[in-house]
Order: sequence, then structure tokens, then C-alpha cells
Amino acid sequence: MKTRIQMKVRGEGYMWASMAVCLIAALVAPLFGDDPKAIAVPCAAAMIIAGGIAWLRQQAP
Repeated sequence: MKTRIQMKVRGEGYMWASMAVCLIAALVAPLFGDDPKAIAVPCAAAMIIAGGIAWLRQQAP
């Protein structure tokens, strides 16, 4: 039985890693100031990356 998510698209692991970095940046941002954009921009980037992963996986044969 496999316990890992099967990667369907070339470079998908890098996309997941960049999404995780964006989410970590959004979680850590309040420690360095109280600008709402510091949280919104990394969260938006993570959502865009997740949408891209979903679209690429849908297009994969």
C-alpha cells in the first residue's frame, strides 16, 4: 500500500513545495508587522498555485 500522493505531472513536487512556502510565509507574516497585505498576498499565491496543480492534474493523461 502506498502512503504518498502519486505525482501525475512533471515538477508537481516543486509546485507543492512552493505552495507550502507561501502558506508558511502567510502564517509567519503577523510576527513582523500588522499589514493585511503581508498575509493576503502569500495566501493568494498559494491558492493560485493550488489551482494550477489541479488544472495540470486534470489535463494529465
